[in-house]
Amino acid sequence: MAPYSSTTPSALILVADGTEEIEFVTPYDVLTRAGFNVHSVGINTAVSVYARCSRNVRIVLDSPSLAATPSSTVDAATIVILPGGAAGSAAFCASEAALRLVREFRDEGKWVASICAATTALVASVATHPDGAGEGQEGGGGGSGGQRESARKVRVTSHPSVRAEVVAAGWEYADEAERVVVSGKVITSRGPGTALAFSLAIVEALAGRAKREEVMGPMICAETL
Repeated sequence: MAPYSSTTPSALILVADGTEEIEFVTPYDVLTRAGFNVHSVGINTAVSVYARCSRNVRIVLDSPSLAATPSSTVDAATIVILPGGAAGSAAFCASEAALRLVREFRDEGKWVASICAATTALVASVATHPDGAGEGQEGGGGGSGGQRESARKVRVTSHPSVRAEVVAAGWEYADEAERVVVSGKVITSRGPGTALAFSLAIVEALAGRAKREEVMGPMICAETL
């Protein structure tokens, strides 16, 4: 975890058993290079001190759970990031604490970012929002609750394997040529191969183009990112 500073952007990155390693480590690394305060939070991991990722890499957690994360750390965060991986994303979707956090960040005008299959957790956070009827619930198609729900359904992308699920929930799906999509204060991307572009997009959105370019130089990034 980077030393805390109140003068730089702060990020929470959720991680569960089955999270995709590249999609977790890349934003953690890139945002730390950009001077962000970065804090990883475990979501229902089998072992309290680490998450076992999708390719068996073990990630030591900054906090073992949201309940164990200092409220000051959560309050200071300007973005919550959800890496993908099929099992990890399913764990996010099954965690009311994780879904509530995503809802709260969006309701407070903060940023939310998801990559790969974790876009399903973004979808689930809206479907279970208490301020508007969820998918298939009475009132979901109209009235103020339905209007609020529709307003939360921004333009997104995801891993192709969950595209049908996202579209079926009524979200606008970006053209597959778009590796990263920024819509309002939601940033989404497609998979491990787009994790670097995703992370740099987060840096640019929260800290500006100059900071993005500052980070890219020492990393020897391709100009096409």
